[in-house]
Amino acid sequence: MSERMLMIADSVQNCTSIFDTGSDHAFIPIYLIGKNICKLAVASDIRNGPIKVAEKNIRKFDLEDKISLSLCDGIANAAGTDCIIITGMGGQLIADILKREVKIAKKASQLILQPMNAPEKLRRYLWDNGFSIYFENLCREKHKVYNVICAKYTGENHIYKEYELHASEYLVAKEHPLLERYLKTKLKRLDDMVKGGNNPELKNSKLISKLKELVK
Repeated sequence: MSERMLMIADSVQNCTSIFDTGSDHAFIPIYLIGKNICKLAVASDIRNGPIKVAEKNIRKFDLEDKISLSLCDGIANAAGTDCIIITGMGGQLIADILKREVKIAKKASQLILQPMNAPEKLRRYLWDNGFSIYFENLCREKHKVYNVICAKYTGENHIYKEYELHASEYLVAKEHPLLERYLKTKLKRLDDMVKGGNNPELKNSKLISKLKELVK
């Protein structure tokens, strides 16, 4: 598996069952079953093509009795699952998926979320709606840094500062070795927004100033 997928899989704690949304090749469920991290898994996708690829891989590893397939949108079929994995999508889309099936999301003991962009939108949704982030991690794959966000519902709305949506208080506290690179990429995007005239009020904002402090 890729470094990104390994980071996602290694973020899952021991549990009975997982529901992998947008599973594609079913590599993560196969890995987790093989490592005895979970006993049962569902590989889910909204499209038939990825489901057929997943089915082929499941048969290859002789795991038909442990990994089932689900053709569905989001986490609509994830009720009763211990761990829900949503990866390879934008942060806003992941937030929308959780919002659409929030009752199911609240009952999961683990939400393993890997936004490909806009993680700040996902953190905002989680913190504003009673979900606590208990772990985050970063990995580098080729020239890009990816992050994973692990959360669960506690019913407590988190009080946060604007920069924490972008920097992640967990990664800052842990002084993650990839944090500087991660924040530099974020700062470049914000700077490009200012230069492009898309968000001129950011130019002298406290957000950019604080992120620059963290990079030093």
